[in-house]
Amino acid sequence: MANHVWKVTAKRDSFTIAKVMTVEIVVRNASRKPNQKKVIDAINQKYGAKTASNGTYMGNFDMVKL
Repeated sequence: MANHVWKVTAKRDSFTIAKVMTVEIVVRNASRKPNQKKVIDAINQKYGAKTASNGTYMGNFDMVKL
């Protein structure tokens, strides 16, 4: 299977996540959307530790396959 790149963008402000925050996530060997852990890890890696937490609601994000 192939790798798929997803662009994940915050739709609204939520605690420490701002509406303009965007990350790109590679999902390997599957065509599904990235899971909550991958989104949280990508946000924390790009914007700093503890920016996103386990309680982050996935409905706050748009996910577009690139």
